[in-house]
Amino acid sequence: MNKYIAVDLGASNGRVIVGDLEHFEVTNRFVTKNELVNGRVYWDIIGIFSEIKKGIKSAFSLYGDQIVSIGIDTWGVDFGLLDEAGELLGNPYHYRDNRTDGMMEHVFSLIPKEQIYQATGIQFMQLNTIYQLAALKKDHPQLLAAARHYLSIPDLLCYWLTGVMKNEYSHATTTQLYDPNSGDWAWEIIDALGLDRGLFGQIVPSGTVLGPLSAEVAKELHAPEGVTVIASGSHDTASAVAAVPVLSDEQYLYLSSGTWSLLGIESDHPIISEKTLAYNFTNEGAASGKIRFLKNIMGMWIQQECIRWWEAGGEEISWKVLDQQTLAEADFPSFIDPNDPRFLKPNTSSSSMPDRICSYCREQGMSEPENHGQFMTAIYRGLAKAYAFYLQQIQELTGIQFDRLYIIGGGSKNAILNQWTAEEAKIRVSSGPVEATALGNILIQALACGDIPDRSAGRQIIRTSQEIIDY
Repeated sequence: MNKYIAVDLGASNGRVIVGDLEHFEVTNRFVTKNELVNGRVYWDIIGIFSEIKKGIKSAFSLYGDQIVSIGIDTWGVDFGLLDEAGELLGNPYHYRDNRTDGMMEHVFSLIPKEQIYQATGIQFMQLNTIYQLAALKKDHPQLLAAARHYLSIPDLLCYWLTGVMKNEYSHATTTQLYDPNSGDWAWEIIDALGLDRGLFGQIVPSGTVLGPLSAEVAKELHAPEGVTVIASGSHDTASAVAAVPVLSDEQYLYLSSGTWSLLGIESDHPIISEKTLAYNFTNEGAASGKIRFLKNIMGMWIQQECIRWWEAGGEEISWKVLDQQTLAEADFPSFIDPNDPRFLKPNTSSSSMPDRICSYCREQGMSEPENHGQFMTAIYRGLAKAYAFYLQQIQELTGIQFDRLYIIGGGSKNAILNQWTAEEAKIRVSSGPVEATALGNILIQALACGDIPDRSAGRQIIRTSQEIIDY
């Protein structure tokens, strides 16, 4: 059976996985490092690329010429700029960098908010690519003046593997610079921002074969001949949704649960209206070419930052013990709104995530958490309530009564949150697969290589071979 390499980069960690839709293994697991330098947060993109190559090389040593292709997926919105010679102009910024503070208001002074949404259908978040580019235009115009190519993070990594520059569809749609109705860049928005049209290259569908590994990279990685690089669902959520193990006759929603929670549906067309603008819903590209109509919700990031803060203080955190502590405090009445902007930024010496949770509860007239179990209960109850609230909004906006919610990704392992979500949303929940993003990445590659007839066949293989738990 053919094997595929899926490079899956999350905002916290990355994995290189080799296998097929039934069996796979991790050949390298690493932190997707970012660094604070002179008050700015950058991705260590060279270090990340080095770890990717290490994992790919290990995969080739295991399976050799059984491997037919490689696909890369990453978090959304971030990018690299390249000069005329194809050289990277500095390390890419991290989407949590504070240079976009106030940029939404700046952009709205140039282009009305309603016009941006009508053209793109994308949820307003200050981390979106449009505001990152606006910040560069305002603060570092010389950098933009030297740039000739915009590449998203996965597009950049694929370019380094192949020498081929393309913009993959699902990732391009996250920029708030893509028009889902025309199927091209939102040129009127790009022009209004004063950005050079020449930066933005050809947008290719998910599953496009970019080409073989460059001779230099193939030699370094000991790659057999014929291995191609495929623009999979380059946005990690697009890959994850491709792996939803849905039954063909269900009306379903998905929740891709990880650092972020993304709750939505697959739609044949963008859903853009005054009400979707008021509710701040987004229309991003699906690997199928359809639209992922969804809501971005701050996810396990809040939990992760709490744990990082406690561990930095010298505590040892056990996930098993943390679950026991959470269940022991299940009646704790307080809960947070995960989309409150105070929860967006990482811990600092003067502002920790636990402190922000306490301040939120205090402001809302609720009891402040006093132990780990209470903090987790406040987070999980808040997430479950948010999922239930936005699920109701999706039903209102689409007129569809949904049968089931599929929770996929790393967060689907959280049985407590899964059960509380089922209860809050009053819907049947199915959790799994945990490795949805990598499996979706592989599914898209297998489809591009002609090894499965269609997406439904790939999803059926995933459903029968991976653990799915009902709540």
